[in-house]
Amino acid sequence: MSRSADLFYEKLDELIAAKDDLFVPEVKKAATQADDQARLFLEIVSFRERHGRPPDSASRSPEEMRLGVRLNAFREDENKVSALRDLDQYGLLQQSAGRMDQVPASLDELIADDDDLLATPDDHIFEFRATPAPVPKAEADMIAERTPCAEFEKFAPIFDEAIADIASGVRSTVPTSSTYQIAAGDMFILDGQLAYIAEVGAWMTRTKGDQKDARLRIIYDNGTESGHLLRSFGKALYRADNSRRVLSPQAGPLFDGQAAPVTGRIYVARTLSEDPALADLKSHMVKVGSTTGSAAGRLSAADNDPTFLMSKAELVDEYDTRGVPPKKIEGLLHRFFSAACVDVHLPDRFGRKVDPREWFLVSPSSVEQAIRLISTRKLHLYRYDIDDDGIVERTPKV
Repeated sequence: MSRSADLFYEKLDELIAAKDDLFVPEVKKAATQADDQARLFLEIVSFRERHGRPPDSASRSPEEMRLGVRLNAFREDENKVSALRDLDQYGLLQQSAGRMDQVPASLDELIADDDDLLATPDDHIFEFRATPAPVPKAEADMIAERTPCAEFEKFAPIFDEAIADIASGVRSTVPTSSTYQIAAGDMFILDGQLAYIAEVGAWMTRTKGDQKDARLRIIYDNGTESGHLLRSFGKALYRADNSRRVLSPQAGPLFDGQAAPVTGRIYVARTLSEDPALADLKSHMVKVGSTTGSAAGRLSAADNDPTFLMSKAELVDEYDTRGVPPKKIEGLLHRFFSAACVDVHLPDRFGRKVDPREWFLVSPSSVEQAIRLISTRKLHLYRYDIDDDGIVERTPKV
């Protein structure tokens, strides 16, 4: 999976804000939800025991950020706070979570800004006149076990492409509107995982009410698969908290063409610093940044900007972005070249320590190649080889 997968799943953790599911068979569903909530919360408790503090949702560590976002979601849900109180030996749920809309900057750079992303639809596709009876034997398919997918390498690029498209804004997600409108090639977010409909079997008639149904082959991004019936999977989508449908890619250029307005530019710059500590590096490292204005204007006050190492800089390349905020493209590039990120520490003009994360030991030509791959939505099929300063195609595992 691509590096952008980390942020994608961190965002998914934030999407899962649990609420009472009034239409689920009481005994079986409640027990399952309670077990899942306890397991997820105990991961946070384990972090607290190892580090002596709760996880921070703004951490640079993907693992800590994921747990921190999850803890914030728990704190905001009174039902979860009540259900998990016996496990909360450190009082983690009682501490102020702060504003939930303060998403870490790295997520904002990679996930499309969608005001209704966290919204739950008011209208429901199904209406139940009464609480349904326990699941009958004929519908035991709803809790079918997942099994390892022996052909997962064949499907992995599909998930990688979807993750890259969602991160760059090429694809968007919407709440599931009609849970029985399911076809081969569709993709959904269910319980925090991507679910890809690989096959829809032959239609058959169920005995109850002459309902039409079909057997699905569903591949999940964790390398498992299941064979739910279509109607059972539709019910699972309806009952799940914040299930989403992943829309098809939207047409439109990111860097080329005239179909979309210019949103800003990506620039590549080189430092002119005279700092002896950078003498051996500065000819090999470049800054990859973004701006909604001109690149020249962005560099004009570089000597007072800690992200420019408090030194003047020269512009090497710049690329107009179209239809997508340049900050999101910058985030994708930073993730792609993360193995070559230069670890720099310096004081700003007020003496405060800063750690710029926009400098990379890569060539301008490698940045150009990565930008072209983003433009054609193929970046997820490649990786950066730091040893050769080159972009190489990912080799599928055999």
